Amino acid sequence: MSKKNPAILIAGYEIGGQMQLLAETMRKRWYNATSVAFNNDFRGYQNDIRLNPRNCVSRLFFFIWALIHYDIFHFFWGISLLSFWRFHLLDLPILKLFGKKIIVHFRGLDVVDIKYFDWLRETARGNKTAPPDISRVDQRKKILKWCKYSDAVLVSEPDLHFVSPTSILSPQVIDMSYWTPISEPESAKDGIIRIVHAPSSRRKKGTDFIEDAINNLNRRGYKVELILAEKLPHDKIKELYEKSDFGIDQVLYGWHGKVSVELMALSKPVVCYINPEYLKYRPDLPIVNSNKETLERVLEQLINNPSLRKTIGEKSHEYVLKYHDVEKVVDQLFEIYGLMERTKRKDFIEDAKVW
Repeated sequence: MSKKNPAILIAGYEIGGQMQLLAETMRKRWYNATSVAFNNDFRGYQNDIRLNPRNCVSRLFFFIWALIHYDIFHFFWGISLLSFWRFHLLDLPILKLFGKKIIVHFRGLDVVDIKYFDWLRETARGNKTAPPDISRVDQRKKILKWCKYSDAVLVSEPDLHFVSPTSILSPQVIDMSYWTPISEPESAKDGIIRIVHAPSSRRKKGTDFIEDAINNLNRRGYKVELILAEKLPHDKIKELYEKSDFGIDQVLYGWHGKVSVELMALSKPVVCYINPEYLKYRPDLPIVNSNKETLERVLEQLINNPSLRKTIGEKSHEYVLKYHDVEKVVDQLFEIYGLMERTKRKDFIEDAKVW
């Protein structure tokens, strides 16, 4: 890339503050980086710029302005700046014509049909039917167009390699300076084991199976409480997690989400179904693996063993530091962008006058 300090635009649908955290971290590295969201994140995260996706005129004017001012375009959730009616990704050939670097970052339901998760849930209930296609026709067309114009295709979870086999794994990011444990679980006071579950989609996470397992444990006399953290603002989530002893992410689809990363950063054990096939990407993943069939037994083991919870929690914190710390992921992104110099600090030192 010819420019010494190219400008970076991160645009698309905001998911749990990911775009904004990346942009802010890049700015700390002396790069001009901006996050632009087309949605209001349900947890209340803010972005540098928010555009109305239905206002085609404002999107067009913003695209023209961005074309002039930015060099690297990193798109989240498989959407770009220009679309009209049924025509999407109209700006990709224009960006390519002007020599811009294009990165697409697939995140989940942007390329996987929700009906696939419905099938997984029904299969877990014992209703055996033929599996549907993982992606819809429109999603497959979108993937092909992105692959045609993008300099790099990223996925946030290894299970998405099924729909984009040549993609690069660039995982969920977290600000470790914020996600640091500062208090003990409430169970230290009253003996009630609290298990937190924060489903962004009950259909996708298998929340009904989780509720059944907790109810069965209560009937068997265990002092355990399920805390459902749904549609809460982000400033309330950490406090709720810290009160809990451990968490459950999902029991259906084979990988963990951002909730697991946040809990592990707080040194909380996490229960989640992990497809063994994906462990080759993260063989040191400390998540307690469980599906719907084994969930009650796995929960019982964690409830009865505080020292096991402590050991898994410590390993979990180290794991997040290794793979999900935003500083390390930004290092990876800068290499993908072609920015081998990660800050301008070296330039300033070399160019400084000697007194």
